[in-house]
Amino acid sequence: MIEPSRHPHPTLMPAPFLRPRSATELVDAAFQVLRAHYGQLVVCSAIAYVPMLLLRLFVIGDTTRYFGGDPAVAESGIFLTTAWTMLGSLVTYSLMSAVLVVLTSQAYLGEAVDVGSAVRRVIPRVVQVLVASVIRSVLFIIGFIFLFVPGFWVLARYFAVVPAIVLEDDGTLHSFSRSAELSRGRKWHILGTLILVTIIYYLLVAGVSLIGALFGNFVVQTTVSSVAAILVYPVVAITEALLYYDARIRSEGLDIELMTDALDAPSGLSAL
Repeated sequence: MIEPSRHPHPTLMPAPFLRPRSATELVDAAFQVLRAHYGQLVVCSAIAYVPMLLLRLFVIGDTTRYFGGDPAVAESGIFLTTAWTMLGSLVTYSLMSAVLVVLTSQAYLGEAVDVGSAVRRVIPRVVQVLVASVIRSVLFIIGFIFLFVPGFWVLARYFAVVPAIVLEDDGTLHSFSRSAELSRGRKWHILGTLILVTIIYYLLVAGVSLIGALFGNFVVQTTVSSVAAILVYPVVAITEALLYYDARIRSEGLDIELMTDALDAPSGLSAL
């Protein structure tokens, strides 16, 4: 099986996709990947998100129960539920992104898209992924709260931290320098792509969540919004993976390497 490492040797990547792409082209390609492998990607998304759904339903609960009560109790309760939500979201989305990045890499390199093999690849790197995600989140929050603009700079500079860990076997700290290297000279492009796909994601999730809100029931609303996240979030992680490969094409000539390797490989190109 082809390892999606820093120097992969794929055989099935179609030449038209081996080129630098704009933000809109990358997001469009992400939706193409999502449509082509929807079953595997959504299964992966569901496996990662279900624990968060259970946490929201049975641990965090309906925060409206604090309204109109003792202010001290309400403040404490809201603080705890916010902490649980942030922690649960960080773990859920970090692990979900890691596995989805591996699945996207498999599709990009023309390998069989397999959830089991992707999960097995991520499991030994779970600690690195979580620690890196915490560091990146803290840097983003600090930059966003105190200076606003540097928060987005952090987002663009460290966009490839997770791909570096799960695709290149980088350590936690080296993944930050690797991402910084790939982002050099193209932070606006990276940031524009991430903002575009994030806006699309939240618009789709908000639209579906409004349907759940019509029922006025906490369990229904939470379940519907979670299902929306499971169905739509893969496109965000796919875009992050495609951005990683796009940056390597721009900075390392990965497209030339891939097409050169493909010359000696069997025919049978498959499109994203």
